[in-house]
Amino acid sequence: MFSILVIPLLALFLGLFVAIFITRSAPPTPIQFAPPEDDEAKDPKDIRALELADLYRLGEKICEKNDLVLKNQIPISETEVYWVAESKNELFWGSYVLGFHKSTVDHPYISMSTILEFKDFIKSVTSAKGLYLTTGYYTKDVYQPLEGPKVNLYNRLKILQEMKELGLSF
Repeated sequence: MFSILVIPLLALFLGLFVAIFITRSAPPTPIQFAPPEDDEAKDPKDIRALELADLYRLGEKICEKNDLVLKNQIPISETEVYWVAESKNELFWGSYVLGFHKSTVDHPYISMSTILEFKDFIKSVTSAKGLYLTTGYYTKDVYQPLEGPKVNLYNRLKILQEMKELGLSF
């Protein structure tokens, strides 16, 4: 005779079998939801890798061009440094933050979390605007419109263009 208790017992065994099958299979490979920026394809490969010193030279020229006076240099890590600069121009009074980041083989792209940390720092020094320069490239998610202070992004391609326009060697 068929008992009604057999159905829940079969469902329990089926559930155990599925649970064992799922936990025994290999974990899925991570998917990159934010592909690297398209500018990387246009990158001139014959130009040497940029260093933090190159970014500093460009930062000094940007400060000079926009009447900014460097007030503070804050090292965040071996590959990241922030500068706090103040405007001498009465019309555009206020402080500005310049972020410099050297990309590494382990971290070739700048992601949204890095930019959000930079925006938090901008807010903490009561600044309204920032510039973030990197020797590498940004992931596409960085370009989403976000609330908070405005940040101008400079990737490797844009830095090379700016350095050429300002007459800096690379």
